[in-house]
Amino acid sequence: MPSVTRKPQAKRQERREEIERQLLDATERLMAAGASFTELSVDRLATEAGISRASFYIYFEDKGYLLRRLTGQVFADLTEAAERWWSVARRRDPADVLAGMSGIVAAYRRHQPLLVALNEMAAYDPQVGATYRDILTGIAERLTEVIEDGQAAGAIRRELSAKTTASALTWMVERTCHQNLPGRPASYDTELATTLTQIVWGALHLEAP
Repeated sequence: MPSVTRKPQAKRQERREEIERQLLDATERLMAAGASFTELSVDRLATEAGISRASFYIYFEDKGYLLRRLTGQVFADLTEAAERWWSVARRRDPADVLAGMSGIVAAYRRHQPLLVALNEMAAYDPQVGATYRDILTGIAERLTEVIEDGQAAGAIRRELSAKTTASALTWMVERTCHQNLPGRPASYDTELATTLTQIVWGALHLEAP
């Protein structure tokens, strides 16, 4: 007999995800227009997202909780971009690395206002800071698997510590995008993605791309 609670729970989860996406879009629109996250009130966010204040508080405790939830969505986009390389890493093709780096840079460009707010809040909100570190740690763990697989296949230098290398490359890409993209035109993105590809490939492989 099917569960009588499963469908309502599934619908609630779907509704939550829908509202999160609306709020993510609304937050990024408002911040792109010049507002800072700390200045944005719940009323303004809800109005921009097309939801009621009451609906906001059904799903979110406060703006800090909202930001932590939105962080997960943003980094899911970044991870999906990275999988363009990771999922086919065994082909040992630098074009795959470039596809991954290009996707990551594009995602950083798209979510730049929110990522700036996230970095600011992480400095004084312990929960936001912990969420940020945990997500990047998860990304580094996935990259560790890619490096270990490449080492086992003889495609990546075996003298490297897979875990340390993955962590260093993950944070390098994150900090590079965070520091270099603000204030640069979109035409800069190709140069940045190409440069990151050269650095990552050179760190992992003996031969030039």
